[in-house]
Amino acid sequence: MKKMKLRNAILITVGYILACILVISLLCSSITGSDTNRVITNISNVKHLISDYPDAPLPPNVKILPGDSNTSETRKIRDGANYAQQLSSGRITITSPIYDNAQITKYIQSSDTRTPVNFIIAIILFFAVAVYAAFAFYYLVVVRRRNLYTEETVAKIKNIERSPLTQSYLISENDDKITIALNKLGESIQAQALSHAEKKENLYEFIEFFQFPIFIYSAKGIIKRSNAAFQNEFSDSENLDIFSPYSEFLSFLVDKMLHPTMQEKVFYFEDINAHYQIRITPLPELESRFLVTMLDVTRYRQMVDAHNDFVADISHELKTPLTSIKGFAEIIDSDTANPEEKQEFTKIIKTEASRLTDLVQDILQLTKQNRKVKKEKLEMDEFVQTILNRFKPQIQAKNLTLNSQIEVLKGQSNPMMLDSILTNLISNAINYTQAGGKIYVGLHKEAGRPVFTVADNGPGLTELQKSRIFDRFYRTDQSRGKTEGTGLGLAIVQKNVQELGGQIDLVSVLDKGTTFTVTL
Repeated sequence: MKKMKLRNAILITVGYILACILVISLLCSSITGSDTNRVITNISNVKHLISDYPDAPLPPNVKILPGDSNTSETRKIRDGANYAQQLSSGRITITSPIYDNAQITKYIQSSDTRTPVNFIIAIILFFAVAVYAAFAFYYLVVVRRRNLYTEETVAKIKNIERSPLTQSYLISENDDKITIALNKLGESIQAQALSHAEKKENLYEFIEFFQFPIFIYSAKGIIKRSNAAFQNEFSDSENLDIFSPYSEFLSFLVDKMLHPTMQEKVFYFEDINAHYQIRITPLPELESRFLVTMLDVTRYRQMVDAHNDFVADISHELKTPLTSIKGFAEIIDSDTANPEEKQEFTKIIKTEASRLTDLVQDILQLTKQNRKVKKEKLEMDEFVQTILNRFKPQIQAKNLTLNSQIEVLKGQSNPMMLDSILTNLISNAINYTQAGGKIYVGLHKEAGRPVFTVADNGPGLTELQKSRIFDRFYRTDQSRGKTEGTGLGLAIVQKNVQELGGQIDLVSVLDKGTTFTVTL
């Protein structure tokens, strides 16, 4: 299913790009045809002028060539063409014959400026990239919501299967039809369980079978019974005072003593750094006691917070280049900029569009879930050397010294994931090393495993920067200089290393440099 979705995404992307190229090609062809017709019309008018007034002066963009002229254009006409066309970056030239008694006596040549198409192409590219980015962002959000909905539904079903007395653990605040149906089913099971006198008598023993904290307290605030999970997490106390550090939770328990109704709520227990979904069920048949079940939802809350942060980061990172593209496009459209400025703004739009494309690709790579990583035999030394060869222009452009120590080594790995790891690390080393600096790339075998090393003598990292360097969209401050990128490179590196079953280590000394070591 994952492969099919990826294949469909690739096919849609390729089709979209081809469609954009086709539209631009047709547009350029149409504009060129219009320019050609304009010049031919001008030549026709000049022919009539010469026929009626032989001594009339010619327009400045028109000249007469003798009949024996031997140029590429005149040769095309003698070979049978009605006219010859010559295109340059800014002008169009048409050469047409003048006949006398079915014989070519002269040639008339006219030139004119071409209709500029850069602005139109920039607008088309802007809207094409904007539509693609919006679609990709929408697709990511929809897929994540769908997966989260599936996880919630499965969790609810497992809760009912695990505990008929605590079935209504509402993980989300918005109830849906499935949640309501599951809650009704659980309440029906609970009602049946509590309706039997035998199960009422054995309730204390019954709660011991559950692996999450459960306790029963009376209307006087005395804990009558608790299971082993509760005693391990809190204490074997008989008084609700053990919850005095958690005043909000304690108030909730006391309120149920005054208003005995079934209710659920999430509480944060700061001392143990955990979130619990609390459900209180009154037991009027059992001397007005209350059954309290506590389900640990810490991991789920962390996942939701991480999801919300990730969506917020994506929204911010997508907004920045789109705002830049929109702003410069509006300036160009307002016609207030001169041709040089328009050309510069067009370059900026293209740069921001490329950055937006790179960001979408990095997000897709970072969120891609590899259920099973396929590995194949690789010549590790040749693989590393091939990647280094790709970076030779960047290394030479910054006048960097490259030192490498690559052992001949064979191994198994996933080529695409390994390429992404090394490409991101080497690119970072080049970007964060000042001109004239040094970088090092090494490969050796240790304990039967390949070890890759990428080092630079750049500005290095502070302790705070090292603690956050693998975070999504995190970039170091100005001490490491201005660099290009999406801020996702090292997050992708860490993800790929983990999925390959490897380990990445970082050593960095401020003002000395940084070294990344990957063991696979």
